[in-house]
Amino acid sequence: MTTIAEAFNCVNREEFVHKEDGSLIPQISADDAIRNTLELLDVQQGQRVLEIGTGSGYSTALLASLVGPSGKIVSVDIEPKLTARARQMFEERNFHHVQFETQDGRKGWEAAAPYDRIVAWTTPDQIPNAWKQQLKEGGWIVSPFRVLPLADSNAVVRLIKMNGELKGGDVTKGSYIAMTDQTPEKFFGPWIHAEWVGEGENPWWVSSSWMKKSFDSNWVNRFLNVNPITPPFPEVGDDLRPYLLAVAPDGLTTAGRLDGSYIGYSSPEGFALISLRDHQWITTDERHTSVLIGWCESWKRQKRPSYNHIKARVVGNQVYVDLKNKEEF
Repeated sequence: MTTIAEAFNCVNREEFVHKEDGSLIPQISADDAIRNTLELLDVQQGQRVLEIGTGSGYSTALLASLVGPSGKIVSVDIEPKLTARARQMFEERNFHHVQFETQDGRKGWEAAAPYDRIVAWTTPDQIPNAWKQQLKEGGWIVSPFRVLPLADSNAVVRLIKMNGELKGGDVTKGSYIAMTDQTPEKFFGPWIHAEWVGEGENPWWVSSSWMKKSFDSNWVNRFLNVNPITPPFPEVGDDLRPYLLAVAPDGLTTAGRLDGSYIGYSSPEGFALISLRDHQWITTDERHTSVLIGWCESWKRQKRPSYNHIKARVVGNQVYVDLKNKEEF
């Protein structure tokens, strides 16, 4: 049986991710993101796997290596040029257990169902009914979902089919472009779900539940013009993010501007937002700062829960995340 590490070693990434002119295929996921998703998927030799989002074909080659010649991969993409390119590449490499189809990924591919695993590299707005129907009993879906009604609140989750219903499982970090039923002319970022968005030379976006009521240009001016400073704790926003997605405190806010993406607390009176990746934050006043510090202290009191400490929950066709109980760790 091929391990994930062995699959990465035997598949030449460069052969897949570059066009003939040397430019990169736009639909490429980072290796760490692919690895995290494959670990959650836990593909076994001989299984049938439905892949949503062919992209460069690199992840398809990894999956083909993991299932082996006794397995089957069906890879679906909305972009016909990508599926045609991948089909030719795999034929040239004698991968005969891989099939490529052009279709809206939310429809799956019924003709080759049922599947042991379904994996998506693009984010549906909710769980597609076709995936549930085409998945074997006991099979797994691993896909990104927006787990809160906020922009940039995606996580990759495992769903397990039990007694005909999908149950939530483990969660890992991951965020992919939104799924569409049309060939995209451009790629959509988290701003498509944001309440307030600014375009032009200095694009920005912010998202919080209270922002649905009205637009405040003074608030936005403060957001755009405040300079980042060093917070009084060593953590970055990515450290706190899984905990905040699980507890969903009032005023939770996500945002993006030229210097990066942020998460934190806001109200109509101001904000305190910490950068996801850099050791910096932007704040307007002591009250908002104290709320964000309080969230950080709560996270520490609960032993700094990470993605390993949260689990998915299915309500209808929507996916949410919660903190695991201690006995589930």
